[in-house]
Amino acid sequence: MPPAPAPAPAAGPVRVALLGVDGSGKSTCARLLAQRSSADRPHVVLSCLRPHENPGGPLHELSRHLDTLSSAADHLGSPDLKLAVLYLQMCTYGVAERFFTARPAAALITERHPLIDTLVYLPLYRNAITTTITPNPQTPTPNGTPAQHDRFPIPDRADTLREQLTRLPTPAVQATLGWCRTLAPRHRGRVPRLDTLATELIALLDLPSAALMTELTTRYAVSPPDVAILLDLDPAEAARRVQARDRRPEPHERADLLPLIRDGYDEALKAFTSTRVHRIVVGHRPAHEVAAEIARTAGL
Repeated sequence: MPPAPAPAPAAGPVRVALLGVDGSGKSTCARLLAQRSSADRPHVVLSCLRPHENPGGPLHELSRHLDTLSSAADHLGSPDLKLAVLYLQMCTYGVAERFFTARPAAALITERHPLIDTLVYLPLYRNAITTTITPNPQTPTPNGTPAQHDRFPIPDRADTLREQLTRLPTPAVQATLGWCRTLAPRHRGRVPRLDTLATELIALLDLPSAALMTELTTRYAVSPPDVAILLDLDPAEAARRVQARDRRPEPHERADLLPLIRDGYDEALKAFTSTRVHRIVVGHRPAHEVAAEIARTAGL
Protein backbone atom coordinates (compact mmCIF):
# COMPACT_ATOMS: atom_id res chain seq x y z
CA MET A 1 0.00 0.00 0.00
CA PRO A 2 1.27 3.48 -0.70
CA PRO A 3 2.23 5.45 2.37
CA ALA A 4 -0.47 7.60 3.87
CA PRO A 5 -0.13 11.25 2.90
CA ALA A 6 1.33 13.52 5.51
CA PRO A 7 -1.29 15.53 7.36
CA ALA A 8 -1.75 19.06 6.06
CA PRO A 9 -0.26 21.69 8.29
CA ALA A 10 -2.78 23.44 10.53
CA ALA A 11 -3.99 26.66 9.02
CA GLY A 12 -3.29 29.83 10.90
CA PRO A 13 -6.13 31.64 12.60
CA VAL A 14 -8.53 33.59 10.42
CA ARG A 15 -8.07 37.31 11.06
CA VAL A 16 -11.36 39.14 11.37
CA ALA A 17 -11.68 42.92 11.77
CA LEU A 18 -14.89 44.32 13.22
CA LEU A 19 -15.47 47.83 11.90
CA GLY A 20 -18.06 50.53 12.24
CA VAL A 21 -18.93 53.80 13.91
CA ASP A 22 -18.70 54.11 17.67
CA GLY A 23 -21.72 52.53 19.29
CA SER A 24 -22.17 49.89 16.59
CA GLY A 25 -21.38 47.06 19.00
CA LYS A 26 -17.85 46.03 17.98
CA SER A 27 -16.64 45.35 21.53
CA THR A 28 -19.79 43.52 22.61
CA CYS A 29 -19.86 41.32 19.51
CA ALA A 30 -16.15 40.51 19.84
CA ARG A 31 -16.72 39.38 23.42
CA LEU A 32 -19.70 37.23 22.41
CA LEU A 33 -17.70 35.64 19.58
CA ALA A 34 -14.94 34.75 22.02
CA GLN A 35 -17.47 33.08 24.30
CA ARG A 36 -18.72 30.93 21.41
CA SER A 37 -15.29 29.34 20.82
CA SER A 38 -13.69 26.22 22.29
CA ALA A 39 -10.84 26.22 24.80
CA ASP A 40 -8.44 24.36 22.50
CA ARG A 41 -9.13 26.59 19.45
CA PRO A 42 -10.28 29.90 20.91
CA HIS A 43 -11.37 33.06 19.22
CA VAL A 44 -8.83 35.54 20.56
CA VAL A 45 -10.00 39.15 20.80
CA LEU A 46 -7.29 41.75 20.20
CA SER A 47 -7.50 45.44 20.88
CA CYS A 48 -6.27 47.50 17.95
CA LEU A 49 -5.24 50.34 20.26
CA ARG A 50 -4.70 48.98 23.78
CA PRO A 51 -2.62 45.79 23.94
CA HIS A 52 -2.77 45.90 27.76
CA GLU A 53 -6.37 44.68 27.26
CA ASN A 54 -5.06 41.49 25.58
CA PRO A 55 -4.61 38.96 28.43
CA GLY A 56 -1.22 37.28 28.26
CA GLY A 57 -0.04 39.47 25.39
CA PRO A 58 2.96 41.77 24.92
CA LEU A 59 3.49 45.51 25.43
CA HIS A 60 1.19 45.96 28.44
CA GLU A 61 3.33 48.57 30.19
CA LEU A 62 3.92 50.61 27.03
CA SER A 63 0.22 50.42 26.23
CA ARG A 64 -0.76 51.87 29.59
CA HIS A 65 1.66 54.76 29.09
CA LEU A 66 0.23 55.46 25.64
CA ASP A 67 -3.26 55.34 27.11
CA THR A 68 -2.20 57.96 29.64
CA LEU A 69 -1.06 60.30 26.86
CA SER A 70 -4.24 59.65 24.89
CA SER A 71 -6.33 60.74 27.87
CA ALA A 72 -4.08 63.76 28.30
CA ALA A 73 -4.64 64.72 24.67
CA ASP A 74 -8.41 64.65 25.27
CA HIS A 75 -8.01 66.81 28.38
CA LEU A 76 -5.83 69.31 26.51
CA GLY A 77 -8.05 69.32 23.44
CA SER A 78 -4.97 68.62 21.31
CA PRO A 79 -5.73 66.85 18.00
CA ASP A 80 -1.98 66.84 17.25
CA LEU A 81 -1.13 64.80 20.34
CA LYS A 82 -4.24 62.65 19.95
CA LEU A 83 -3.36 61.70 16.36
CA ALA A 84 0.29 61.06 17.22
CA VAL A 85 -0.63 58.77 20.11
CA LEU A 86 -3.38 57.05 18.12
CA TYR A 87 -0.83 56.22 15.44
CA LEU A 88 1.71 54.95 17.99
CA GLN A 89 -0.99 52.81 19.58
CA MET A 90 -1.87 51.26 16.22
CA CYS A 91 1.82 50.54 15.66
CA THR A 92 1.56 48.06 18.55
CA TYR A 93 -1.05 45.96 16.78
CA GLY A 94 1.32 44.06 14.51
CA VAL A 95 3.37 42.95 17.51
CA ALA A 96 0.27 41.60 19.25
CA GLU A 97 -1.08 39.94 16.09
CA ARG A 98 2.18 38.07 15.48
CA PHE A 99 2.35 37.04 19.13
CA PHE A 100 -1.10 35.47 19.12
CA THR A 101 -0.83 34.04 15.60
CA ALA A 102 1.96 31.82 16.92
CA ARG A 103 -0.41 30.33 19.53
CA PRO A 104 -3.35 27.96 19.11
CA ALA A 105 -6.34 29.97 17.97
CA ALA A 106 -9.13 29.51 15.47
CA ALA A 107 -9.57 33.23 14.91
CA LEU A 108 -8.06 36.58 15.81
CA ILE A 109 -10.83 39.13 16.15
CA THR A 110 -9.93 42.80 16.36
CA GLU A 111 -12.08 45.83 17.00
CA ARG A 112 -10.86 48.14 14.23
CA HIS A 113 -7.76 47.58 12.10
CA PRO A 114 -4.74 49.88 11.69
CA LEU A 115 -4.73 49.95 7.90
CA ILE A 116 -8.46 50.49 7.49
CA ASP A 117 -9.07 52.87 10.38
CA THR A 118 -6.17 55.10 9.40
CA LEU A 119 -7.84 55.71 6.05
CA VAL A 120 -11.09 56.50 7.85
CA TYR A 121 -9.86 58.78 10.62
CA LEU A 122 -6.84 60.53 9.12
CA PRO A 123 -8.96 62.90 6.98
CA LEU A 124 -10.89 63.94 10.11
CA TYR A 125 -7.69 64.81 11.93
CA ARG A 126 -6.43 66.68 8.88
CA ASN A 127 -9.49 68.91 9.12
CA ALA A 128 -8.77 69.57 12.80
CA ILE A 129 -5.03 70.20 12.43
CA THR A 130 -4.84 72.21 9.23
CA THR A 131 -6.41 75.40 8.02
CA THR A 132 -7.84 75.70 4.52
CA ILE A 133 -6.74 78.65 2.43
CA THR A 134 -9.42 79.55 -0.11
CA PRO A 135 -7.88 81.45 -3.03
CA ASN A 136 -9.50 84.46 -4.60
CA PRO A 137 -11.26 83.16 -7.75
CA GLN A 138 -10.38 86.43 -9.51
CA THR A 139 -6.67 85.81 -9.00
CA PRO A 140 -5.14 84.29 -12.15
CA THR A 141 -2.87 81.28 -11.86
CA PRO A 142 0.32 80.83 -13.91
CA ASN A 143 -1.17 78.19 -16.21
CA GLY A 144 -4.67 79.64 -16.34
CA THR A 145 -6.26 76.74 -14.41
CA PRO A 146 -8.77 77.39 -11.61
CA ALA A 147 -7.19 78.16 -8.27
CA GLN A 148 -7.15 75.26 -5.82
CA HIS A 149 -7.91 75.10 -2.11
CA ASP A 150 -4.71 74.56 -0.15
CA ARG A 151 -4.24 73.18 3.36
CA PHE A 152 -1.48 74.29 5.69
CA PRO A 153 -0.63 73.33 9.27
CA ILE A 154 -1.75 76.05 11.66
CA PRO A 155 1.43 77.88 12.84
CA ASP A 156 3.09 77.20 16.18
CA ARG A 157 1.33 73.88 16.79
CA ALA A 158 4.63 72.03 17.25
CA ASP A 159 5.85 74.65 19.74
CA THR A 160 2.60 74.35 21.68
CA LEU A 161 2.83 70.56 21.76
CA ARG A 162 6.45 70.60 22.95
CA GLU A 163 5.43 72.85 25.83
CA GLN A 164 2.47 70.61 26.69
CA LEU A 165 4.67 67.51 26.76
CA THR A 166 6.80 69.06 29.53
CA ARG A 167 3.69 69.11 31.74
CA LEU A 168 2.61 65.52 31.13
CA PRO A 169 3.63 62.50 33.27
CA THR A 170 7.34 61.92 32.67
CA PRO A 171 7.19 58.08 32.68
CA ALA A 172 4.49 58.10 30.00
CA VAL A 173 6.37 60.58 27.83
CA GLN A 174 9.67 58.72 28.18
CA ALA A 175 8.08 55.35 27.37
CA THR A 176 6.44 56.89 24.30
CA LEU A 177 9.72 58.40 23.12
CA GLY A 178 11.34 54.99 23.59
CA TRP A 179 8.64 53.42 21.41
CA CYS A 180 9.35 56.07 18.78
CA ARG A 181 13.01 55.00 18.76
CA THR A 182 11.95 51.37 18.39
CA LEU A 183 9.87 52.30 15.35
CA ALA A 184 12.78 53.97 13.51
CA PRO A 185 13.38 50.97 11.17
CA ARG A 186 9.76 51.28 9.97
CA HIS A 187 10.45 54.96 9.18
CA ARG A 188 13.54 54.43 7.03
CA GLY A 189 15.80 54.77 10.05
CA ARG A 190 14.30 58.06 11.19
CA VAL A 191 12.90 58.33 14.73
CA PRO A 192 9.36 59.78 14.70
CA ARG A 193 9.08 63.07 16.61
CA LEU A 194 6.09 63.53 18.87
CA ASP A 195 5.87 67.26 18.19
CA THR A 196 5.65 66.93 14.40
CA LEU A 197 4.29 63.40 13.92
CA ALA A 198 0.69 64.50 13.38
CA THR A 199 1.66 66.93 10.60
CA GLU A 200 3.77 64.19 9.00
CA LEU A 201 0.87 61.75 9.09
CA ILE A 202 -1.69 64.04 7.48
CA ALA A 203 0.84 64.75 4.70
CA LEU A 204 0.59 61.05 3.78
CA LEU A 205 -2.88 61.76 2.40
CA ASP A 206 -1.21 63.54 -0.51
CA LEU A 207 0.28 60.23 -1.70
CA PRO A 208 -1.38 58.23 -4.49
CA SER A 209 -3.63 55.49 -3.09
CA ALA A 210 -1.26 52.60 -3.85
CA ALA A 211 1.74 54.44 -2.40
CA LEU A 212 -0.24 55.35 0.73
CA MET A 213 -1.20 51.72 1.28
CA THR A 214 2.41 50.57 0.84
CA GLU A 215 3.59 53.21 3.29
CA LEU A 216 1.03 52.28 5.94
CA THR A 217 1.69 48.56 5.54
CA THR A 218 5.40 49.18 6.15
CA ARG A 219 4.86 51.49 9.09
CA TYR A 220 2.38 49.24 10.87
CA ALA A 221 4.13 46.01 9.84
CA VAL A 222 0.76 44.35 9.23
CA SER A 223 -1.18 43.00 6.28
CA PRO A 224 -4.91 43.47 5.64
CA PRO A 225 -7.32 41.24 7.57
CA ASP A 226 -8.73 38.12 5.96
CA VAL A 227 -12.30 39.21 6.70
CA ALA A 228 -13.69 42.69 7.40
CA ILE A 229 -17.13 42.95 8.96
CA LEU A 230 -18.68 46.41 8.71
CA LEU A 231 -21.32 46.82 11.42
CA ASP A 232 -23.64 49.35 9.81
CA LEU A 233 -25.54 51.54 12.26
CA ASP A 234 -27.46 54.74 11.59
CA PRO A 235 -25.34 57.67 12.86
CA ALA A 236 -28.27 59.09 14.87
CA GLU A 237 -28.65 55.83 16.77
CA ALA A 238 -24.87 55.64 17.19
CA ALA A 239 -24.86 59.14 18.71
CA ARG A 240 -27.62 58.13 21.12
CA ARG A 241 -25.66 55.08 22.25
CA VAL A 242 -22.44 57.07 22.67
CA GLN A 243 -24.19 59.64 24.84
CA ALA A 244 -25.69 56.89 27.00
CA ARG A 245 -22.26 55.53 27.94
CA ASP A 246 -20.88 56.16 31.43
CA ARG A 247 -17.71 57.82 30.17
CA ARG A 248 -16.71 61.00 28.42
CA PRO A 249 -17.03 60.67 24.62
CA GLU A 250 -13.89 60.62 22.50
CA PRO A 251 -13.33 63.69 20.28
CA HIS A 252 -14.32 61.76 17.14
CA GLU A 253 -17.58 60.55 18.71
CA ARG A 254 -19.36 63.82 17.99
CA ALA A 255 -22.75 63.51 16.32
CA ASP A 256 -21.62 65.63 13.36
CA LEU A 257 -18.61 63.39 12.70
CA LEU A 258 -20.31 59.99 12.91
CA PRO A 259 -21.85 60.26 9.39
CA LEU A 260 -18.40 61.12 8.01
CA ILE A 261 -16.91 58.08 9.75
CA ARG A 262 -19.65 55.84 8.38
CA ASP A 263 -19.00 57.11 4.84
CA GLY A 264 -15.27 56.85 5.47
CA TYR A 265 -15.48 53.11 6.03
CA ASP A 266 -17.37 52.63 2.77
CA GLU A 267 -14.68 54.55 0.90
CA ALA A 268 -11.69 52.99 2.69
CA LEU A 269 -12.82 49.40 2.20
CA LYS A 270 -12.72 49.82 -1.58
CA ALA A 271 -8.93 49.62 -1.35
CA PHE A 272 -8.91 46.16 0.27
CA THR A 273 -9.56 43.91 -2.69
CA SER A 274 -7.89 40.86 -1.06
CA THR A 275 -10.11 41.07 2.02
CA ARG A 276 -13.57 39.50 2.20
CA VAL A 277 -15.75 42.47 3.11
CA HIS A 278 -19.26 42.02 4.52
CA ARG A 279 -21.80 44.58 5.72
CA ILE A 280 -24.13 43.64 8.57
CA VAL A 281 -27.01 45.97 9.40
CA VAL A 282 -27.19 46.40 13.17
CA GLY A 283 -30.34 48.47 13.63
CA HIS A 284 -32.02 47.66 16.94
CA ARG A 285 -31.16 43.95 16.86
CA PRO A 286 -29.86 42.34 20.05
CA ALA A 287 -26.09 41.90 20.21
CA HIS A 288 -26.23 38.10 20.35
CA GLU A 289 -28.16 38.04 17.08
CA VAL A 290 -25.61 40.31 15.38
CA ALA A 291 -22.74 38.20 16.75
CA ALA A 292 -24.36 35.03 15.41
CA GLU A 293 -24.59 36.59 11.94
CA ILE A 294 -20.94 37.62 12.14
CA ALA A 295 -19.98 34.04 13.02
CA ARG A 296 -21.93 32.64 10.07
CA THR A 297 -20.63 35.25 7.65
CA ALA A 298 -16.97 34.89 8.69
CA GLY A 299 -17.13 31.10 9.00
CA LEU A 300 -16.29 31.06 12.69
